[in-house]
Amino acid sequence: METQYNWSEKMEKFSMEVSKPKVGILIASYGSATMQSNQTLRNFQVKLEEYFGVPVRIALTSEALRKRLAHARTKSDSVLKALKKMEFERFTHVIVQSLHLIAGIEYTDVLEDTQIAKEESSLKIRSGLPLLSTEQDILPVVEALNTLLPADFQENDAAIFMGHGTKHGAEKFYAALSQKLHEKYPYLYTACMEGSCTLSHVLNDLKQKSAVHKVWLLPLLTSIGKHALCDMAGDDEKSWKNQVIAHGYVCEPYLKGLAESAEIQNIWIKRIEQAILAL
Repeated sequence: METQYNWSEKMEKFSMEVSKPKVGILIASYGSATMQSNQTLRNFQVKLEEYFGVPVRIALTSEALRKRLAHARTKSDSVLKALKKMEFERFTHVIVQSLHLIAGIEYTDVLEDTQIAKEESSLKIRSGLPLLSTEQDILPVVEALNTLLPADFQENDAAIFMGHGTKHGAEKFYAALSQKLHEKYPYLYTACMEGSCTLSHVLNDLKQKSAVHKVWLLPLLTSIGKHALCDMAGDDEKSWKNQVIAHGYVCEPYLKGLAESAEIQNIWIKRIEQAILAL
């Protein structure tokens, strides 16, 4: 990854070549109402502004979440609304970077909003690819997940990364990630709430590893929200934590979203770099 100084030089050169440009970045995340999630996005926003030397805005792709935030009198923008605001602020070139894991339904929604903005404004817009969009993306994410393990992770512990999953064709990337992660690190797993990579499959495999006594649960999610707090780490009988405990393991959730990982952030930064060069 290039240094901030090099990218500042690129931006300065671009400003000399294009008449009165104003470049910005828009990061698009599903979002969450939790303070941890909000702070995570803000921290990444600051990191990007320092690295690229341009303004960075945030959009939330969940309509239900935006409505909840509106009822709580907290402002939030959809991708389309954020882009319209950026046009009003006289931006000329915008990189829209999705923080979604795969090019599934929500990423498609981001592209649709981006296309509408292109048609209804004079903005020059490029979209950065999500975390997993080609086979070549899988190994870097595998290595990044391995660095997310808690400091107390022991030799015979196992860890399960919980993803949302999808019925979209892009589910194949969840399956490929699951296979590659377990091949390289036999005590690490991914599973999803939807789709074919399920918790049941992982628990069945763990039965073959008699040395495993403790299982960690980590979110394969951008930020910590309802899915991580309730579906994964909650006290409900059907939570992943209690399902793991019911199989006889000590279970401890580790609540750290992907967007809190420097390694994952660097992958998204590379996506933005590629989109900037395409401008």
